[in-house]
Amino acid sequence: MEITVLQWNIWYAEDIHNITQFLLEHPADIICVQELAINHPNQPVVDTPKYLAEKLGYNYHYKHLPLNTTDGTPIMWADGIFTKFPITNKRFVWINQPKGKGGYDDEYRAYVEITVEIGGKELTVATTHMSYTDGFYETANKKREANRLAEIIKDRRRNYIFAGDLNVTPDSYTIEQINKHLEHAGPDFQQKTWTTKPFSYRGFEETDLNWRLDYIFATKDVKVLSAKILQTDYSDHLPIFAKLKLS
Repeated sequence: MEITVLQWNIWYAEDIHNITQFLLEHPADIICVQELAINHPNQPVVDTPKYLAEKLGYNYHYKHLPLNTTDGTPIMWADGIFTKFPITNKRFVWINQPKGKGGYDDEYRAYVEITVEIGGKELTVATTHMSYTDGFYETANKKREANRLAEIIKDRRRNYIFAGDLNVTPDSYTIEQINKHLEHAGPDFQQKTWTTKPFSYRGFEETDLNWRLDYIFATKDVKVLSAKILQTDYSDHLPIFAKLKLS
């Protein structure tokens, strides 16, 4: 059976109405989303996960994360998975919890997972938004986070898809650990997903589309039919759209 998967960090500051319209125009069977905003003052909708699910007509599961913006403002984000298929199981696992030292690698980060039923078979889908670090340099804590993630996915052997904003480059320790257990579903690592908007924080600045931070992986039994990066002016990330065939 063929299915479509869309991975996208939608940017907490982007109007959820724009995100919803784009997803309606680019329908996918399964959508993995990061930076869903909850009770954010600049959003026209209080609960964006619920709003998005209702407008798409999809089932969904998410985990909320208390975080701070680049200017230190406390906000509530969420990582979520939306699907047209019935969800038979939901769970989340913390891959990072703050120790109080501060910094972007000392925040709540969650692995979010669902199991869906497709044609009498089960498919497990997971997503995460891993810690940001300036210049995407991998700190010791970021590597521990990667190890926790690898420990979770290592036992997934069949019918499994993992997608997310990993905040690392393709040559990173994190991708190396994931590649030990899963296959990259494309597109080519040379294709970039961030940033489409100017970014500046603590001396790290970027104004161009020079980074690949978003990925889709799957177990070896899941065949990749096609994968591409979609173009949009919404969000600071570009979405990845993949067509996959389940065994």
